[in-house]
Amino acid sequence: MVWVVLSHKCHAGVMDAGQVDSMVFTRCSAMERSMVLDACHRLKVGLAHWLIRYGLRTHFRAIYLKELARPAEAHSAILFANHQYWWDGYLAYWLVCQHWRRSGLVWMEQMRRFPPFGALGALPFPADAPQVRATTIRRTLRELRTTNAILVLFPEGRLHSESQLLPFQRTLYWLNQHSHQTKLFPLAIYIESRYHQYPCAYLMVGEPFESDAPEPEWLVQARQRVEMMIADLQSQAQGLITEMQHRQQGFECILRGKLSLHERWQKVK
Repeated sequence: MVWVVLSHKCHAGVMDAGQVDSMVFTRCSAMERSMVLDACHRLKVGLAHWLIRYGLRTHFRAIYLKELARPAEAHSAILFANHQYWWDGYLAYWLVCQHWRRSGLVWMEQMRRFPPFGALGALPFPADAPQVRATTIRRTLRELRTTNAILVLFPEGRLHSESQLLPFQRTLYWLNQHSHQTKLFPLAIYIESRYHQYPCAYLMVGEPFESDAPEPEWLVQARQRVEMMIADLQSQAQGLITEMQHRQQGFECILRGKLSLHERWQKVK
């Protein structure tokens, strides 16, 4: 169709050959740029996914999940979790994007260190750039209101090694107030390293969190909800060694990693 129109206009004296060549070149260049950008995006997605999968499979024996609830497919959701392990972002990605097959969003303070994570839904949230943070918040709200994406939020605000959770920052409350149709689900993360050569990661997704309390009390209640779930995970993971024991406790293995040396030796025998 394009070629017919251009040919007709050229014969009619409306356009000369140079103009035709320019339009065709521009059209082809736009298509090529689109193809290149698409290829680059797929490459970044593949690279980031491979790095996360490789890291999880070589570090953990397995990742186990217990779902007390799951976000509805047709609606967006916010998962809010504790942030006590370096692996938290990787584990959340595996849950949301690989196990649930959903589009994920996460805020990264140090995103400049590894831009490919942007292809997986990471958004910049640098501490020293309030304008960038504001842009990220606006985009997040737009995604939550118009898509079924899942935002993973660590409301403590930073990675830490304390046994107790840090006070939740008000961002979680603010997002809840401005995205009324989006449900909040608590996510507890616990890593157990006592029973195998490689640690096991445990995830628990709780029932939607709701409260009519004012902001300070609301944030305390949200934190207490995650703390109780972590305590449950620690208790339930106590003494679990075999896959049968995990299944009996209601855990599903969502990724298998490296077996202990004695387990691999038994397989060889």
